[in-house]
Amino acid sequence: MNFKKKYSKVTVAAAMLHGVIIGIAAVAIVGFIIVGTNGQGKGKAGEQELVATDPPASSETTPASGPAISSDEAPLKLFAKQHGVFSSVQSAQEFIAQDASLATADILEIEGQFYVWSAVGIREDEIEVSEYEMTFRKPFYADTSSCSTVGAGKLRSALSETELSKIKSLTTVAEGEADDEKITDFRKNVVAIITFSSDLQIVRLKLLANYTHKDGCVKINF
Repeated sequence: MNFKKKYSKVTVAAAMLHGVIIGIAAVAIVGFIIVGTNGQGKGKAGEQELVATDPPASSETTPASGPAISSDEAPLKLFAKQHGVFSSVQSAQEFIAQDASLATADILEIEGQFYVWSAVGIREDEIEVSEYEMTFRKPFYADTSSCSTVGAGKLRSALSETELSKIKSLTTVAEGEADDEKITDFRKNVVAIITFSSDLQIVRLKLLANYTHKDGCVKINF
């Protein structure tokens, strides 16, 4: 007996087409499921990244380790009028000697290099530069937190002042204020500097130079 069943070409073709359609539908459904799952995962990852990078709502700066630093103790951002950078103090001195306009300039040694600056401002627009002079504004940070040990606890205030009269007031003994030897030295330094120049940009420069080199309490970085 013959159990073979004969099918027409139309029936076979229809069966093949039906199989293809079912296969495509199955792949599409799986694809939608995968895309939907990945989309939710990316959304959660984005939320976690936003939370991680959002700065803390605080007036204090938190270092990588150790206690928080208040805004009054954080390094002070300033701007210098820079004329050049040299590998030795002798080269910097020779550069200054060749230009009479640099008579009030100073040399600051920072990280093994010698910077020739002629002014220091608390705002960028205070510093006037020109292509003719080949000068530019150099932003930097001055950390004065260690200066209280040498009697220069008011140094940050002096560097931040916008009026010479307020800097002069730092040279007098306030009521109830202790007058030890270290504080007296600070007042003498301020008096000598404001006698040398009444230009606030130069006063700031000379204060930085004195307490960066002589006493070494100011730490400058970029």
